[in-house]
Amino acid sequence: MVKEQLSSLDRSDWGAVYETHAVRLSRLAVVLVGPSDSHDLVADAVMRAVGAPGWADVEFKGAYLARTMVHLAEDRRRQADRRQRRELRVGVMRRNAADNSLVDFERAMVVRAALSSLSASQLAVVFLHYWEDLTLEQAAAQLGLGVGTARTHLARAKRRLRSVLPLEKGEST
Repeated sequence: MVKEQLSSLDRSDWGAVYETHAVRLSRLAVVLVGPSDSHDLVADAVMRAVGAPGWADVEFKGAYLARTMVHLAEDRRRQADRRQRRELRVGVMRRNAADNSLVDFERAMVVRAALSSLSASQLAVVFLHYWEDLTLEQAAAQLGLGVGTARTHLARAKRRLRSVLPLEKGEST
């Protein structure tokens, strides 16, 4: 009976899908991302899965939802790791009083000055692509630009930043 109910669901009935699988998915989500973010992960996975073009043809909807959740959790973990590495490079991470140094402050000021030398469009593309972890296509869509235009803004911004920011020891362009 449950299988018949699930197979008859369409995209507009995501609430029923959520209610059917929420408890099981919530347990998995707690393991994947912790209790504070688990509800968001479940909701995002249900919305993404139900919105997928082939959702009506999915036979094992619970498995599809769980797989979607795992992929979303992996994406979030990679985004958080990249963001943390970027922040460490720039010296923006919070430090305790013993670790706080003038060098980190100066480095942050140099980076801020370099970013302020970019045009608003370049800065927006850099922010969306690197800090928000959007693809160039997604960043272009959010800004109402063509992908080629976004790519050009990003290339010019990178060229400008390379010219004004000193490379760290061992880094290459």
